Amino acid sequence: MNQYYTIKKKLLVFFLMVCMTVCAVATLNTVPAVAAAKKTEINLKYDVNADNVTLKWNAITHEKGVKGYYVYRSTTSGGHTILPETDFWISGTSYVDTKVTPGTTYYYIVKPVLSDGYTGKASNEVKVYYAGAKSSITLTAKINTGNITLEWKNNGKSTDIIGYYVYRSTRSGKQTDLPETDFWITGNSYKDNKVVPGTTYYYIVRPVLKDKTLGSPSNEISVKFQRIYGTISMTLGERKMLVNGKWMEIDPGKNTVPVLKNARTMLPIRALIEAMGGTVDYISGEQKITVKWNGSTVCVWIGKTDYTVNGVKKTMDVAPYYSDTGRTMVPLRFIIESLGCDIDWDGSTSTATISYLLDGDNFYPPTPPEDSHHTWSGIWFTNKGKLILTQSGIYVEGMYGKDNTVEGVISDDKLIGTYSEKNSSGSLEFKMASDGKSFKGKYSYKGKSGRDWQDWDGHREENSFNKYLRNLPKPADFTGTWTIKGIGNLIIQQKNNNITGSLGNKDRISGTVSNNKFSGTYIKGNKTFKIEIYLLEDNKHIVGHYGDDGTAMQYWKEFTGDIQKKSHHP
Repeated sequence: MNQYYTIKKKLLVFFLMVCMTVCAVATLNTVPAVAAAKKTEINLKYDVNADNVTLKWNAITHEKGVKGYYVYRSTTSGGHTILPETDFWISGTSYVDTKVTPGTTYYYIVKPVLSDGYTGKASNEVKVYYAGAKSSITLTAKINTGNITLEWKNNGKSTDIIGYYVYRSTRSGKQTDLPETDFWITGNSYKDNKVVPGTTYYYIVRPVLKDKTLGSPSNEISVKFQRIYGTISMTLGERKMLVNGKWMEIDPGKNTVPVLKNARTMLPIRALIEAMGGTVDYISGEQKITVKWNGSTVCVWIGKTDYTVNGVKKTMDVAPYYSDTGRTMVPLRFIIESLGCDIDWDGSTSTATISYLLDGDNFYPPTPPEDSHHTWSGIWFTNKGKLILTQSGIYVEGMYGKDNTVEGVISDDKLIGTYSEKNSSGSLEFKMASDGKSFKGKYSYKGKSGRDWQDWDGHREENSFNKYLRNLPKPADFTGTWTIKGIGNLIIQQKNNNITGSLGNKDRISGTVSNNKFSGTYIKGNKTFKIEIYLLEDNKHIVGHYGDDGTAMQYWKEFTGDIQKKSHHP
């Protein structure tokens, strides 16, 4: 009996052990199932290398089974096509994309290829900017009269290069695959004549290698091509006209002058149009005059008030006629406005001023010799406020006041152009002094009696203290107590390149240091000035000057100082 129970007990224990083993195995088998459930979604990552973009992702499981993966690429987010990057599925979990263009942003996704041939759920989308290997080509640009000239240097290996392509766009980074020429350029420069005034262009250059592939692009450079207006002034009864600052005879040897007929200014049109860069043709049999300028065509007939503009028939209130000198006299305003130009009439001087877009090399004022003319770039203090000018070639642009602008071109020692303010605009003409330190000028504005002219004079800001500037590997240390002659003690505390300081009991300075130059503000009583201080080479003496923003630096108050004691940083 006891033996029977013993056997029964052993069988029960055995049975329990079997059940525990089965449960344990079942439990172990559920762990991979949970893990697999977490690997049904693809997590896509990437690395950007010098010559490729490497994609990496995790393997997943699917109830239908996974045979591989497809990679999809686009240059716009969500713009992937149904065509993958490879015509075979990828068996691994990485892909190296070598078909990448420097300076381009790509968007990638990965999809699993299931056992039934369909694709599964896409991965997350990754945005990748591929800058490419650092370019060895340095691109520069210069604005000329009527064109932009590009020049580049190759600082790297050039034995594999057979030429260069130039790419242009009106948006940064948006150059297309189509170069500006259908042949590669063998030199290191390119003149772009297909430029529109008032437009900003973005250029890159790419080398063409021996195997006809393209190398890494140059730096991108942006260039604003000038929108410059010329001016031509004619006065009733005067035989000369003022063309961009130069006097020219309207009808050499004939003494032909503009006249007034039926309240309209009549003039021999050929001289004006040719000065603008256009053409005038006359067909005697038809008594027809054809005027062409900047893509527009105007036709008039002797004795007729009908005329055409680009083939469209119009009517004017006075007809062209022959003058006593045998010249064809044409109503000025109808022609000029039909060509898209502007004309202003000054009744006090009986002068008509035409403003037109300069068009072409031959009709810009001549480029001034670099060795005999001063640049207009700089800060000028004028009777219309501080004027900041920059010059590129013969083109000058600038700002004054809050949002007021000027632009123009250089002709000899003159700057001829236009200005624009919130409620006013007009022409200007500045003439620089022989020493380059000042200019005398005029600007036109609309007054009660028509178009009037007023003075616009200025003098250039000069900073003679720049001679003390030194290039240093790190900012100079101004920390210490300085005796400023005629003023008092200046105590300076400096941390890195930032300075605070006190002068006497109330006055304060603050600002930053670059090389051996401190620039900042000087609060003296209830007034705030701009200030510059230079530390001399012996580190024991300083020189400086201060003044308000409305005063040129050459008129600032100057001072010198000596070190009294050197403070120690805490």
